Amino acid sequence: MTRKLGVGVVGIGWCGTEHLKAFVRNPHAEVVLLCSRDEARARERLDRAGVRIPRARFTRHYRDLLDSPDIDIVSIASPNHLHADQAVAAARAGKHILLEKPTGLDLRELARIRDAVRGSGVRTIVSFELHYNPYLRLARWLREAGWLGEIRFARVQYLSRVTDWYSGWSWARTTRSGRSHLLAAGCHAVDALRWCSGLEAAEVSAYGETVTTGYQYPTTMVVNVRLNRPGRRGGKAALGQIVSSTDFMMPYTFGVELMGDRATLRDNLLLWNERSVALEQLQTACPIAHVQFHPDKTPTGADVVRIACEMPGTADVGSHPFQGEIDELVACVLEDRETHLSVFDAQKTMELCIAADRSAARDGRPVRLPLLRS
Repeated sequence: MTRKLGVGVVGIGWCGTEHLKAFVRNPHAEVVLLCSRDEARARERLDRAGVRIPRARFTRHYRDLLDSPDIDIVSIASPNHLHADQAVAAARAGKHILLEKPTGLDLRELARIRDAVRGSGVRTIVSFELHYNPYLRLARWLREAGWLGEIRFARVQYLSRVTDWYSGWSWARTTRSGRSHLLAAGCHAVDALRWCSGLEAAEVSAYGETVTTGYQYPTTMVVNVRLNRPGRRGGKAALGQIVSSTDFMMPYTFGVELMGDRATLRDNLLLWNERSVALEQLQTACPIAHVQFHPDKTPTGADVVRIACEMPGTADVGSHPFQGEIDELVACVLEDRETHLSVFDAQKTMELCIAADRSAARDGRPVRLPLLRS
């Protein structure tokens, strides 16, 4: 390379600031243009976050990012209702894309993003950054490496309390921009169910209730999912469940359960019945850094393996692993290959969210997937 990849960021807020931190730390990227309606406020946010980009220019016009010849990657961290139009425009301009979730708020937006990216051939990554959390990587590896056997049931719980302390509250709580709880927040749990289990939804049935005042949509969702095994016919069915809420009077919790026909992962415990887990062999085989396994017992005296590693522990994006996401996108652009978290993969998560919302609006009537045909 004769130069670093130029980066432009739209939306200098909570998530956009974290994108900037990660791009600054990547040796192959250089932030050159920032798009914000209020430059003074954006500079104040960057100062508070300790982000120093003295050579970056500011603009109020998104089109400037697309027209700039020194920008290769556009990072989209604007309010949700702007994501689709901005992603489509970036793809048509030949810019690679980092896109905050949700990608699109309805099927038309999802199809427009899909077609624009497919037509342009640009590389994309979607901000389901928990893929880079050691615990979720471990959960996926345990399933892939066969330690759990074949998954029969999977459950993910995303539980928190979100009110006006959140900087995006004014727009995220509305149907216009937030659209729904699952699209605005719970999609992280939907994505984790898919990624960790390796299964795809065939049908969903959901219920929702609005608990916290100020929201224009249900804020607690229970989603039951019939799961398929991609590329396989026959075999026993698998079921899944997503419990997602921003109403709970408790610290942020992100729980993962994968119940296989050999062993079960339940948050930070590995449990079994007939075939015990070989702890030393597991520790030797585990490829995830900074993960330790310890022998333990349940309150009733059963042997278990306790997992010690960094787990999702806060709704504050300042503690989320954006660096892995940005590093993967930059590497894929340089090497001309697809990311594992492209808009095509994220579309399946968005469709599941939309299907669950439709089911909840129809008092739990099942909705079949996929909603879009490729």
